[in-house]
Amino acid sequence: MAKKVELIQEDQQLENRVYELGFHFIPTIAEDEVAVQFSHLKSLIEKRGGQFIAEEMPKFKNLAYPISTTNKGQKKNHLASYFGWVKFEINPEEVIALEKEIKAFATMLRFLLIKTVKENTFLGAVAEIKADSSRAVKAADEVAESVISEEVATAVEASDATSNEAIAEAVAEEVIDTEKVGDIATE
Repeated sequence: MAKKVELIQEDQQLENRVYELGFHFIPTIAEDEVAVQFSHLKSLIEKRGGQFIAEEMPKFKNLAYPISTTNKGQKKNHLASYFGWVKFEINPEEVIALEKEIKAFATMLRFLLIKTVKENTFLGAVAEIKADSSRAVKAADEVAESVISEEVATAVEASDATSNEAIAEAVAEEVIDTEKVGDIATE
């Protein structure tokens, strides 16, 4: 029984998991240095046995709020950064050591390392939302068209009925007035 538990634990230890690292590099590095720093960051992952699934090269972005750093006793606020991400598979036992190396990375402003799934969930969700949105807009347009068509038809019918009644009343009044004129003339 003890050997079976050890074998199960060994299998679980050897199984890689999928992680995603989202990060901000400081904005003060030169633009051509960003690719070098990104390659260096990826080499830290490779060194620990990581296998890449997907990635996005860091791009310069304005931040929603300032992120402050302290370097040699001086505090500095950053209003922009180079944001990028990488998705990779790695042995879970290597993650803690990798995280320590990332924290010590000189150009790192902030990062988030999360456990995730291998599938590309972001694009699928966006495509699905766009498709649902498009179907919803079409359905709303069709409903609006049918409601407007019904309202216009009802208004035209009411207008026609009102017009017909008004014409009938006017004609009836004319006939009555004409009869009165005829009565007055015969007197």
